[in-house]
Parts: sequence; C-alpha cells; structure tokens
Amino acid sequence: MQDKMKPLKTKTDAKSSPNTKVRMRVEARDEMGQQDYRFSIEFIVFQENNVYVAYCPALDISSSGKNFNEAVGNFYEMFQLHIECCIENHTLHEDLLAHGWVLNKKNITPPKFSSLLKKKEVSRVLNGNFGFEKVVSPVRIPSFA
Repeated sequence: MQDKMKPLKTKTDAKSSPNTKVRMRVEARDEMGQQDYRFSIEFIVFQENNVYVAYCPALDISSSGKNFNEAVGNFYEMFQLHIECCIENHTLHEDLLAHGWVLNKKNITPPKFSSLLKKKEVSRVLNGNFGFEKVVSPVRIPSFA
C-alpha cells in the first residue's frame, strides 16, 4: 500500500432499460497513473417491507431505496464510499482479505458468489419468500498493492 495515495476521482454512469435492469459503470482512479484493478462485483436486490435492499455479501455492505433503481444507485454510492474510505485509511487490503478476496499485484478476485450463499443474510433471502435479482457489474479501483 502506498502512503502517498492522492484523492480518487470517481465517476458513476447508470443506464436503465424498460425492464428495470440497471447497468452501472463505476470508476475510481488515483492521480498517480497506476494501473487499475478491474473485476465484477455481484450483489442481490430484494424487496422487504416495501423497501428495496441491495446487498453485497462479498463486502458485507448494503443500501436501500424506494424502488429497484434507487436501491442499485444507492448501492454504487455506498460501494464507492466504502472503497474510498478504506483507501484513505490504508485498510483496503486488509478489508478485502477479511472478506475472502484473493489479491496479488496483477489481479484482485472477489470470493465466488456460490461460496457466499452460505452466509446467513444471503440464505435468509434465498430461502425466504423474497423475490430477488442478482446484479453483476464491472468495476475498477486503483492499484494499491
């Protein structure tokens, strides 16, 4: 991890279709010209008590909204804030390892979604009477190794 990491520039673009599918591109870049890590983040969106919840078991973060698109948009904002805060506090490496991510200088790999199905929060949604949708989105974060 580098101690002289400059503030991130972030950009989020959301596009929705008539079927409420959302495709989001999240970019976080540092100003030092380092190569970014690119990977896909997976999360589920479900409705509970008239609120839509977006939950990412790979990072144990969630958000909510009045509808599907708002929950997803709020999730991306939460994801960006989480990553930026970890980078600012020099804890991203430790946080990702604690959540089961595999890291090296060239790649960053989130835990397989199938292995995350064993988490209590995920099994409650999958085994309950919740309708849910799995969302997979490409993201990139600045190199920190």
